[in-house]
Amino acid sequence: MSSFGGVAWIDLVSGADAELVLSALDVGEGEVAELPGGRHRIVAGAIGMSGDVWYGELAEAVVRLAERTGWVSHAFIAFDHDEYGAEHIVLEVSDGNVRRAYHYYAHPRNWWRYFVQGEPSAVVSLPAVELTRPGKDPGVLVDGRVARATVSQLYGVPVSAVKRAATADASAHRSVGIIGAPCEHWRDALGLPWPGGDRVG
Repeated sequence: MSSFGGVAWIDLVSGADAELVLSALDVGEGEVAELPGGRHRIVAGAIGMSGDVWYGELAEAVVRLAERTGWVSHAFIAFDHDEYGAEHIVLEVSDGNVRRAYHYYAHPRNWWRYFVQGEPSAVVSLPAVELTRPGKDPGVLVDGRVARATVSQLYGVPVSAVKRAATADASAHRSVGIIGAPCEHWRDALGLPWPGGDRVG
């Protein structure tokens, strides 16, 4: 069974018209959730091929939304690339400029090698909050002390929670193919409920 799909949790700036922002999202379908302090979050998803739109364009759609409207504060995007792996991205938006605050691609692997046939989404070309040097895990695209501190500040969670989530990415490949599972530790750390209920399946 194919499981190509993506979900984006898009946090809006204070005072943004959530329904108007939702109508401006040009990929996927979404809903509005209310956050403390009168702010709002859009939760949008896209599965496989929807009309002429491929699910992998969801991250680019979030970037376009941020750049065109100025209403996006930050976003977490999770992709399930089926047998090619999984991917999750944190985007930071400041003055209409979008940067990757964290980016990881969970390549399928066995105990001794990675299978890197899958490619990250097009937002891999976006600037990052810090330069990440290649390491043993080819899936680590943006990470480090600055990245983790940035994510902590964006979501109002302890840096220790972000560190645990980033560390858990080393095992994310084990749950590739289970919808929502490779990013579950990030959703727990950042307080992002799964659409329709926090269930993985």
